[in-house]
Amino acid sequence: MLSLPTPLMPFVDALPLPPRRLAREHRGWLQVRIRTGSHRFHRDLPVSRVWTYDGSVPGPTIEAERGHPVRVEWRNELEGTLPVTVTLAPAETGPDGVPVQCLPGLSGGVPDADAASLPGFAVVHLHGGLTAAPYDGWAENLFAPGQHAVGDYAMDQRAALLWYHDHVMSVTRFTVYAGLAGLWIVRDERERGLGLPEGPPFEVPLLLQDRNFGQDPQDPQGRLTGELVHKTDPGTMEAFAPFTTVNGKVWPVLDVQPGTYRLRVVNGSNARTFRLVLLGDGGPELDRVAQIGTDGGLLRAPVAVPPQGLVLASAERADLLVDFSDLRPGSLLTLVNTATAPFDGAPFPAERARQAASLEGLLPYPEVMRFRVVPGPSPRRLATPGQLATDVAPPTAGDLAGAVRRAVALVEQGLDQAPNMLTMRELAPAPDENPGEPLITVVDQDADGQAGTVARYRTVACHFEDTVTFFPVLGQWEVWQLINLTGDTHPIHIHLDPFHVLARHAITVTVPEGGITHTTTSALVRRGRSLDDELEHAVDDNERGLKDTVRVNPNEIVELAVRFQAFSGRYMYHCHILEHEDRDMMRPIVVMPSQLEPFMT
Repeated sequence: MLSLPTPLMPFVDALPLPPRRLAREHRGWLQVRIRTGSHRFHRDLPVSRVWTYDGSVPGPTIEAERGHPVRVEWRNELEGTLPVTVTLAPAETGPDGVPVQCLPGLSGGVPDADAASLPGFAVVHLHGGLTAAPYDGWAENLFAPGQHAVGDYAMDQRAALLWYHDHVMSVTRFTVYAGLAGLWIVRDERERGLGLPEGPPFEVPLLLQDRNFGQDPQDPQGRLTGELVHKTDPGTMEAFAPFTTVNGKVWPVLDVQPGTYRLRVVNGSNARTFRLVLLGDGGPELDRVAQIGTDGGLLRAPVAVPPQGLVLASAERADLLVDFSDLRPGSLLTLVNTATAPFDGAPFPAERARQAASLEGLLPYPEVMRFRVVPGPSPRRLATPGQLATDVAPPTAGDLAGAVRRAVALVEQGLDQAPNMLTMRELAPAPDENPGEPLITVVDQDADGQAGTVARYRTVACHFEDTVTFFPVLGQWEVWQLINLTGDTHPIHIHLDPFHVLARHAITVTVPEGGITHTTTSALVRRGRSLDDELEHAVDDNERGLKDTVRVNPNEIVELAVRFQAFSGRYMYHCHILEHEDRDMMRPIVVMPSQLEPFMT
């Protein structure tokens, strides 16, 4: 079986646009009430209980001007407990062999009592913001219902699409799923000078998420109740919900005039990766799409979408220009997802996008949304600028010649009677005099495939509460190596300043029996592609801008050029699969000014 009957009619709800909050109209001071509310995810669903920013899902889109600080008073007015039923299904598949994550309802699971009694703690992180440490949304700095927090956001940064979301320690996967996410756009005059669409109707924000719903146990047809359900199973610790929502609606439709639209896209899912393909009657129409920006704002020049589709892991963003100007009224284009889950970077041709449904790949319904061309004024085709930005050049070899080098291993530890533990293990060069110490050994290969340079690393920190080992110095370049020892793709997010993706290197990984413990790591990492490795391990053109979240695929080392320039203080970096982040795949960093270095030895 390749697909399931669709319990909801696709493309019947109009795409909602979140309310706009322009900071300049409020003199840079905003109040956002975090409230329990109700929301209808689809025409045929009952109303769902949700947690909201200012009463809407997603929250209001806040628009700020570069160089004009914004102060937000986040008022926690949440009432009651978590509006999500959390459950662990007893088996990976149902009686008919269908994976339970492809199905609505609890699939025999029991509601988690601790989650059911969870009150509305909150802490807000402005993802992508250059934010002073006290306001960055440190996961432990939560505020309870009846309390409030004030965030000062300098907005001294490039024009870009950011987003804000809840970040409470250990339960982010539930609070974001409950509705606590919204978009934030920074604008500047340099970008305005390009004549790009700004505001409705031709600039459209799109928050992509996946959601699941409960079923009425008394209804023989399994009628959906609208109750939000976060379901995992014994073999998959992440929640890959079957229904894709865009701006809080399942499979919506957007009416577009003949013209060029600017789509500001963010993947706000807990764990699901999207590989987006635009389909017309004749097949893929990716040539209609030009990508002009990524996480940190505009690229140097527009680039084509990768030939297999636009890949966005959790928290990644894309700024797209889509040309509908030559289409007649009544024309339909459908955006679909071809990425299976858990995502491992495996290729899938765009030409087969109509056949992307996969129960084994936890993708029962590939549909994302539809575009329907309607009559409008004379076609408004935007000439795409040849050059977009001049301030995103990567560092030179000279800039990085004396840079601090850091290495981090992405590790999954199997546990008995509990979900696997995911950690980011910080590494340090190992001395040669301790041959019995558990080490990660990285072996390069020369042109003839023979073993070359060897680097040996010992594990110096594993868990979030372990001592800080990363103390970047303000203003100085560093090179980080992210070494993936797992079988999944991990979107790694670094708080504060954006970074450059320097390279991807293919590796083969061997972990001996018992090589991963609570505090130590043993593995042999050989640079070079294995025979069964299908991935290209190349930096895509649309990754050659400023990023704050990067995909690290299996069998891969990703190198980043990192420089913190905005603020000093305590920040963090983590996997943005929320079930991983909550399961300890997060580490602190402390950015320090150079003047304090003499006093820290």
